[in-house]
Amino acid sequence: MNRQRMDIAIVGGGMVGLAQAALLAVRHPQLQIALLEAASEQPPVPADHYDPRVVALTQSSHELLEEVGAWESFGGERACPYTEMRVWDAEGTGSVRFNSRDVRLPNLGHIAENSVVVAALRRRLEALPNVELVDGFRLESWWRDCGLWHLQPRSDRVNVIEGLEENGEILRTRLLIGADGARSRVRDLLRIRARETVYNQTALVCVARCEKSHQHTAWQRFLKTGPLAFLPLAGLGDENHCAVVWSADRELARELVMLDDNAFALNLEKAFESRLGNVEEVGERFSFPLRARHAESYYGPGAVLIGDAAHSIHPLAGQGVNLGLQDVSVLSEEIARALKRGLEPADPSVLARYQRRRRGDNAATLKAMSTFKSLFGAGDLHWRWLRNTGLSMVDASPLLKKRIILRAMAV
Repeated sequence: MNRQRMDIAIVGGGMVGLAQAALLAVRHPQLQIALLEAASEQPPVPADHYDPRVVALTQSSHELLEEVGAWESFGGERACPYTEMRVWDAEGTGSVRFNSRDVRLPNLGHIAENSVVVAALRRRLEALPNVELVDGFRLESWWRDCGLWHLQPRSDRVNVIEGLEENGEILRTRLLIGADGARSRVRDLLRIRARETVYNQTALVCVARCEKSHQHTAWQRFLKTGPLAFLPLAGLGDENHCAVVWSADRELARELVMLDDNAFALNLEKAFESRLGNVEEVGERFSFPLRARHAESYYGPGAVLIGDAAHSIHPLAGQGVNLGLQDVSVLSEEIARALKRGLEPADPSVLARYQRRRRGDNAATLKAMSTFKSLFGAGDLHWRWLRNTGLSMVDASPLLKKRIILRAMAV
């Protein structure tokens, strides 16, 4: 493969960037694709414990991973299907239960560990002859000449990448795709602003082993200080492990982070109302501040944004990665349309169509998540009555539950 001239370069080797490279490579074997990842080494997939950072993959995301040939290497063991979802309000009696039987499907989705999915996608890309994975690449600058991007990494990373020229130039590309996360360097270099919403909350994630089986159910309790989710895990011999995502107000989060494991487990068990019995053990905890971002534009001259580089949302519904994978699918469709019509993949009309198809849907989801966060964080009597009544009404309406399930599964 000629590293000096590529058709498409993707900056960012997370799940969304890898999926974009794989889908384009599988559908268009004539394209030469480079996947540029900042980390010089990938962390190994843990064989004897779970990665606490997980994704809730919808049916659409599952199908995409199947199409590119990544699902088969992990889906049977390390992706846990969940057949039910239970949601309830800590400030009242409102609750709703969604079941896959309501839509006559085997499950509502799968919970999978981030590192497992990323490793499966990387293995798939390594087997594709028209893709090159380049690790240890941090984008420093670029320039356009004769319609091509010239990408240059940070000078202190040059020696990490085998075969780089002395000036650090790695390749020229017809289309640049920014999949480099919420603090996107590609977005910054395109001078695209992103509107930001700060939630004043921190997400704590860990793995908990519970006394009782998770019952292949995704559990979510809305507390006044933020939502708490227990998500079922599979693959290491039992059904008692759950990935915990606790989004808490900053002050409470600071207190929780300072607790030892036993004290944290007791607080976790109490916040969860012991729905799965005692929390017998908790793993290493990770935390990160919560904010939403939405780019004012998804593209610039010769370049386009996908995933968290274009939009990032509150994790309460677990839709962030699924929205990114929808970006992958739509952008792939628009590139295929361009190639069929004899257009450049970076033609402004192509990128504008992608933006029209994705930005409105993403904006609506961001707005919905912010509304849910505000609604379930409100403590006055009127709002408590409203949300509890709403949950009970949804639970009593099979038609409404079916519509909600099908809409969520299509993301």
